[in-house]
Amino acid sequence: MTSRRIFLACALAAGCGDSGKPSNDTGTDGAGPVPEIEGTMVDLVKPQLWVQQGEADDPFADHRPSSIECPLGLGWLVEVTGFEVNTGGCNYGAFTQPTLREIVPGAQISLDLYHFDLVAAEPATAHVAVVVGDHVLFEREVAIPGKAMVHDLDLVADFELPAGSPAVFHLHNHGQNTWTLGGIQVEVEDP
Repeated sequence: MTSRRIFLACALAAGCGDSGKPSNDTGTDGAGPVPEIEGTMVDLVKPQLWVQQGEADDPFADHRPSSIECPLGLGWLVEVTGFEVNTGGCNYGAFTQPTLREIVPGAQISLDLYHFDLVAAEPATAHVAVVVGDHVLFEREVAIPGKAMVHDLDLVADFELPAGSPAVFHLHNHGQNTWTLGGIQVEVEDP
């Protein structure tokens, strides 16, 4: 875990304890160990390139409410730590951008996503997902209320996807909560 990830987890009050390692959702998502990186990790997407996605292209269109309120600045913005969505100002987040790099089978993909404590007037469930092309990289339903959490995912691609394919960041939950997609990186071969 990088020092930036440790800082984020501790800042989120996830608890560093005696080991210095925060509580988080880390690893391969049940896919087994991730091999050591042989190439270089580069950005698959950039925080400043996310734009709101229309209903026609939304892979989660059946989740969309009848009216979406998610204005730039109030519902979403770019922070130093990544792309931030505030669900107090965004009742449904569907964001997209073209991938910057190709993904080849066997390439490692890493994803950093975190949220602060999740609160709502009534118990609820948040739904968050990251999709590239037709491939779901990450998807979770998270109970609200809930503690701050760092989702630190590493996986090995079992698919091929050209650069310029659509990437989608999807989020919806009840209550005023802050989620940040810190980044998505992919392994490329060193020249």
